Amino acid sequence: MKNKINLSRRTFIKSGIVLTAGLPFVQSCRFSGGKERGLSDSDDLYSLFQTPPNTSKPFVRWWWNGDKLSAKEILRELDVMKEAGIGGVEINPIAYPGGDDLGIPSLRWLSPEWIEMVKTALQGAEERDITCDIIVGSGWPFGAEFLEKEERSQLLTIASRKVKGKGVIRVDVTELLKDASPMLHSGYESATSELYSLCLAPLQMDTFTPTLPVAFTQGSAHIAVDVPEGEHILYALVKITGFQAVINGAPGAAGPVLNHYNRTAVEKFLNNMSDHLFPALAELKGFRAMFCDSMELEGANWCHDFPDEFKRRRGYDVVPYLPFILYKVGHMGRAIEGTEITEAFGAAKEEIARVRHDFFVSCMEIISDRFLVPFTQWCNKHGFKSRVQAYGREFHPLEASFKVDIPECETWLWHGDDNGGQDLAKNPAYTNVNKFVASAVRLSGKNIVSCEEITNTNAVFNASLEKIKVTGDQSNLSGVTHSILHGFNYSPPETPFPGWVRYGTYFNERNTWWPFFKLWAAYKARISTILQETEPFADIAVMHPLADMWTKHGPVRDPFPERHYPEYQYKVWEAVHQSGNSCDYTSENVIQQSVAENGYLRYNARKYHTLILLEVETIAPATAEALMRFVKNGGKLVFTGKEPCKSPGLINHSENDEKVKQTIAAMKREYPSRIFHVDPPGELLPWFKNIQQQCGVKPYMEIDRPSPYVSQIRCRAGSKDVYFIVNYSTVERIDIRARFPEAHGKAWIWDAETGDRFICPTARENTLTIDLPPATSRLIVFDKYDRGNTQPFAPEEKQGVELSGWNMRMEHIDGSVTNRECQTLFDLSKDETTRAFAGQLIYEKQLESDAEYNWLDLGKVHGVSEVTLNDEALGCKWYGRHLYRIPEHLTATKSKTLQIRVTTVLGNYLKSSPDNKTGYQWTRGQRWQPVGMLGPVKLL
Repeated sequence: MKNKINLSRRTFIKSGIVLTAGLPFVQSCRFSGGKERGLSDSDDLYSLFQTPPNTSKPFVRWWWNGDKLSAKEILRELDVMKEAGIGGVEINPIAYPGGDDLGIPSLRWLSPEWIEMVKTALQGAEERDITCDIIVGSGWPFGAEFLEKEERSQLLTIASRKVKGKGVIRVDVTELLKDASPMLHSGYESATSELYSLCLAPLQMDTFTPTLPVAFTQGSAHIAVDVPEGEHILYALVKITGFQAVINGAPGAAGPVLNHYNRTAVEKFLNNMSDHLFPALAELKGFRAMFCDSMELEGANWCHDFPDEFKRRRGYDVVPYLPFILYKVGHMGRAIEGTEITEAFGAAKEEIARVRHDFFVSCMEIISDRFLVPFTQWCNKHGFKSRVQAYGREFHPLEASFKVDIPECETWLWHGDDNGGQDLAKNPAYTNVNKFVASAVRLSGKNIVSCEEITNTNAVFNASLEKIKVTGDQSNLSGVTHSILHGFNYSPPETPFPGWVRYGTYFNERNTWWPFFKLWAAYKARISTILQETEPFADIAVMHPLADMWTKHGPVRDPFPERHYPEYQYKVWEAVHQSGNSCDYTSENVIQQSVAENGYLRYNARKYHTLILLEVETIAPATAEALMRFVKNGGKLVFTGKEPCKSPGLINHSENDEKVKQTIAAMKREYPSRIFHVDPPGELLPWFKNIQQQCGVKPYMEIDRPSPYVSQIRCRAGSKDVYFIVNYSTVERIDIRARFPEAHGKAWIWDAETGDRFICPTARENTLTIDLPPATSRLIVFDKYDRGNTQPFAPEEKQGVELSGWNMRMEHIDGSVTNRECQTLFDLSKDETTRAFAGQLIYEKQLESDAEYNWLDLGKVHGVSEVTLNDEALGCKWYGRHLYRIPEHLTATKSKTLQIRVTTVLGNYLKSSPDNKTGYQWTRGQRWQPVGMLGPVKLL
């Protein structure tokens, strides 16, 4: 490869990772903050905003469906994406989704023929100035057919039953192995199970009692168990090897999942790809990053030396405790309830819980040391970045992202109709991991928060550009700075409509709204430019009770946790931002390595004046000491609901518990004015307002009426202060009045759709009235630059003259055309004769009036609108308020011909087309979506 990757100032950071005590500290980052990020007080930022670099443009996950590839089609699709404003691709071989494959054979992963297609894609991307990433392997998690038995994922699980003695019982080993079989999302048919150990335990215990081992001969079909007097639990520990199959693996990279706890196996798997693929790419520019998709390991928890590793890390033997901390495994590693187990209480329950914590922390450490770190080292050795979704049951939700170059999270487009069926305040698009990943990026001095974005499995073909915008805006609010869209399907144009569809939002040139996609892409690129080229601001840190959760329940499956502990834990940051502050998540290790000075807790370039602990009871003594240093040096500490009173883990826990209690007590005694206790929240906004008032936490954006539908983030570059403010309600207009006490200079509105900027017309010193129609965002920039135009006021929605009596032409995507007269506007999905429509609706009307009007407001529109007046184009609106300014030379014209063209989504058509197997399978369970222009249409 042409000396690996050539990254410019405008591209991604060179983040060689320095590890100190397990955590990263900043070294030579691209743009570490303000002027240090390369942007002076000149107009450099605005210049980049006007013409965003390719690295800010959306990338796409490019599904190579079934690897049914040709060089001609690869280059054609690159042209389509380039024209649409896409700046990069992630090559992602994946299983064929089904349907007519046109007789095209599949190429085997890493075969010479497949490698030639990769070379074609790289060369074509380089010629088009498109960045390339590639997934390692295919599907997820990593795996392949060539893995040998011990290199495959392993699970230690249990089968248990109640038995009664005194007497000898005969146990069928086959039944035990069957009882222990996990209920998986993606099981591997050639998994092997073996009995690891067999033991008897009491029905109940209040003091921990080791189990009574049962001897057996490996390979025996039956085992005789001599059961003592009374009732007991018989535990069978079962080791299952190769239990999980790669999800949607393409030919050559399907089969069993890799054992991520086995470094030798990990390196063999990675080297298999680099040995085969990389030499063939020697003359090409190569990839930006190697990608690792969802770490859905289905509960994998074992390797050949796990007991030894546990003892080395924790200082004691875990084996006697395994029957009491393991569980029967269900979907995605969840515990299956209802099995017969020992009831532990009192001291025994406490001891087992502490071992449970140590077990799962050890799993996280081993998989970090043996997979995450080697993966990044392998990527960097070959000149690439590592890009990883480093979360899941086996990963620390914050600290795992420290170990990779480009951490990634995910934001979903959930099912919801255009009448507000999806409440993005109650059910946001971003997942719970986004804030963890974004915080890790900030703390470690990186600036790219990558996101698998607009992930979509239950609203396929019904994703409008407005939904995509609001989903993406929420993603940015959660900390995301770059989007990897989910996804672009490799699909030849000869394929019957709608083509090959693996997953996702239908980003495809055969989509009705594709001609307008570039408008959203340009908007998104400008937002990403701002977020990548500035320093994000936060003044509050929030710590979750992870040690408590792991002790009591074990880790959860991120990004879709089966348990929230506490219930409100992922909503706190939302209230902080909605109330005019900003926060990062933090962890015990980060707090321990932070510096307390001048009222702040500082870690690298991040500093916080307030630290909120969410019902945290368990912390290490070193964390308690760090909290003491923080409040001693003027920091504010908020205990929510509970306060720390014990330590994690088993070894020396009595001594460590006492250290924690004494430190917290001394802190409260010596610095009572800096420590605050608040009740757990009911309603979040009033709860955080109380914290602001009680603790003296001043917002940098004083909002007159905080709303759960309006949020903001703040970032800075030189003397510029930038605020990204979003209304993510798709039905409600919200106007806010806000004061910015820390801002300096003139208030500007930077228009991310056009790249223009205007002086904010409502600014009075540092107080602004901000108009936020549905699905609308504003970029407010305070800048010393003070020359420019003022943006015209938009008129009130209630004024004006309503229009009626329309000629409607329906140009269906199937080629049919229907004309219809309608006195009043209506939702086509409510009429059985029109509900299956998809395509373009042309509304026409003759206007006769002596009055002069300056604006045309279309009211509610489900789709993309375009307006012409006397054949003169007035523009296009694809979200929010469909408001058009009428040019002055047309306002005085008495007779005018008005034409409004509305482009709809495809969903209702495909829902009504059972013969279209691909389209129908995705839409048959979806609701009929509103279609068309509903108005009221007004002249203003």
